[in-house]
Amino acid sequence: MPNLEYALPGESLREFVSVYYRFDCPEPYVADGERAAIAQLRLGTCGRVTMHFPDGTSSQCTGAVLIGPTTAAVRFEIEGPFHMFGLGLTAAGWGALTQQSAADFLDRVVPASTIFPNIDQRLELVRELDSLPEMCAAADAILQPIIDEASAEMVAFTRMVDGWLASGVSPVVSDLYAQSRLSERQLTRRVKQLYGMPPKYLSRKYRALRAARSLIDAQPDEADFLRDAFYDQSHMIRELKLFAGTTPTRLRTGEGELARLIDQRGQLKGRINPLVADT
Repeated sequence: MPNLEYALPGESLREFVSVYYRFDCPEPYVADGERAAIAQLRLGTCGRVTMHFPDGTSSQCTGAVLIGPTTAAVRFEIEGPFHMFGLGLTAAGWGALTQQSAADFLDRVVPASTIFPNIDQRLELVRELDSLPEMCAAADAILQPIIDEASAEMVAFTRMVDGWLASGVSPVVSDLYAQSRLSERQLTRRVKQLYGMPPKYLSRKYRALRAARSLIDAQPDEADFLRDAFYDQSHMIRELKLFAGTTPTRLRTGEGELARLIDQRGQLKGRINPLVADT
């Protein structure tokens, strides 16, 4: 059976890296999906994955790849045996590590070497390690010097946007404008640069992902509260299918095996970015 392990990055990195993970799949073929997500840096050491994006395009992932933020649920096919070490990049992590606009990488997979010229040599060290704690320590050592150079202004901006996204079930964009004191055009451009999407779309994305999580966790009171954030039942179903890739009924009765493994990151709630733990 597939196995997925999560681990925390060093404390000083947790604002930039959501989680580390190692995934092993001994099966020759597995097809499943994952919800709309933040950017990911993944090192595949064996096998390959084909990712099918919302716009109908597909990309094969082998070796070290950078996956941009996704605008909707993604389907994937694994040709195994497959082994991978990966990490999630928050908006602050994206800004600190890539120096690129996230909007240019939405729903895209690129070789990690196109952004990080020395990544193959550096990640070769990780490839040779046996345990997840060793891999995490090596990744911490690689990332820390880069994170130390992160712009304080950029970090303050992502803290403000993250706080806004976490402030309610369906954050109101005008509240973010008021906090930022930027014009609508300036704010939209800056948010797209770091998150890939404009504020209104981000609000929709996280509203749907929170609703999905509450249904999975079988929290009736919270689910009812979240349901009220949608226009009606059909609106909620459409948004869940778009961002979570499935229906409320399917979320209640159980998703695929890999989706359940991914949901284990909720056990790290309180120690990782709430935008990741709650979705």
